[in-house]
Amino acid sequence: MTADSIVEPARHTPVLARPQVLVVGGGIAGLAAAAAAAREGAETLLLEKLGFLGGTVSAVTLGGLCGAFRHVGPEQELRPVVGGLWNELRDRLLARDALGPPRKSVLVRGVHGLPYDPERFKIVADEMLAARGVRVLTGASVVGAAREGPRVKAVFVETVGGRYAIVPERIVDASGDAEVVARAGGAFQVSPQVQAPSAMVRMAPVDRATFGTVPRAAVNAALEGAVEAGFELPRTMVAVFPYLADHEVHVNATRVLKPDRTPFDTSDPWERAAAEAEGRRQAFLYEAAMRASLPGFDRARVAGIGPVLGVRESRLIVGQAVLREADVMAGVAPADGIACCAWPIEDHAPGRNTIWRPLPEGAWYGIPFGSLMPVGFENLLVAGRCLSAEHGAQASARISLACLAMGEAAGMAAAMGMPQVAALQARLRAEGAILNPA
Repeated sequence: MTADSIVEPARHTPVLARPQVLVVGGGIAGLAAAAAAAREGAETLLLEKLGFLGGTVSAVTLGGLCGAFRHVGPEQELRPVVGGLWNELRDRLLARDALGPPRKSVLVRGVHGLPYDPERFKIVADEMLAARGVRVLTGASVVGAAREGPRVKAVFVETVGGRYAIVPERIVDASGDAEVVARAGGAFQVSPQVQAPSAMVRMAPVDRATFGTVPRAAVNAALEGAVEAGFELPRTMVAVFPYLADHEVHVNATRVLKPDRTPFDTSDPWERAAAEAEGRRQAFLYEAAMRASLPGFDRARVAGIGPVLGVRESRLIVGQAVLREADVMAGVAPADGIACCAWPIEDHAPGRNTIWRPLPEGAWYGIPFGSLMPVGFENLLVAGRCLSAEHGAQASARISLACLAMGEAAGMAAAMGMPQVAALQARLRAEGAILNPA
């Protein structure tokens, strides 16, 4: 024992489950990974630290599900780049009256979103996994991992019932923060220019008809005027999306940085707590500024703040392949591609504007299977925003439906026993996944 550490007593940790496939993280990537693994016939267990599924989609909340399409031609025709399990999830959301038609940005080419109901998303996720017999354990936080050579032998979790071990054959780390990779001693990187998180806000009542007459450029100008009037807004290029309820809007505006405009380290417990508090502070700052400066917002109040901070970027694994920014912008289709994306590079840098870099007209790129494979492991994959990628490339690939497509591929590969990529691609195509968009 030292002055700043305590030696814990040795313990015998009971084994709670021995699944064929363990998925860590119940966000949209983990949801797809678990559904795909079970679809392949694998006994599958999904762990989620919150009390419900959906991750960023339901806990942070978004203005829309993004990344379903590429934009083609002068009319910006929407053509799908994601299929497979997205088709099922879309149909389930529609059946629950939880999904609206796509909305295209008039300012940035390639940007669109499908409005959705984050509360209904939770029950849809439950139903989708229950239909395939996936076991789900919520309230389970990963606290450790045991590794023997290239294999993760066990994952340790804390639950309301105590500490347990899960002993899986294969694992998909869809935690977003590469928690299993990090705790198993795997290699990862954190960019020095990591994107700022946001606390997402729901505001109501908003006169959406009045606000809808205001051009986007005028919204930005009004918020710049609010800054001049004394509101210390960290960001003035904001996104306001209609919810499915008539009087509500989703506001993506906060930019959670330290007072010196440097990023929080969201993997540090003290800094994460400070970032969460700063996000809440900014939510009410924007309420006051928007009520004072935006038409239709004069009676608007913060009706809800996402219970979890929206982290865009943290640990990125060191993978067998790297998704590179140049390949994103050039529309490269790698030989081991297992998912597609056409989203612009969307970099939430420290300034008051978001940096957008659209892909060339009609372009898309492929996400390599190797970017989901951490170096040094033979039974561990990742899915979602912690993939192996350069900073700029991750700023595109982290979008929700690209994460879903990565999850489907990782879950299928885990269930198939880590197959050769050609066999995985064939199975993905057989299940309707899009690997070469028309």
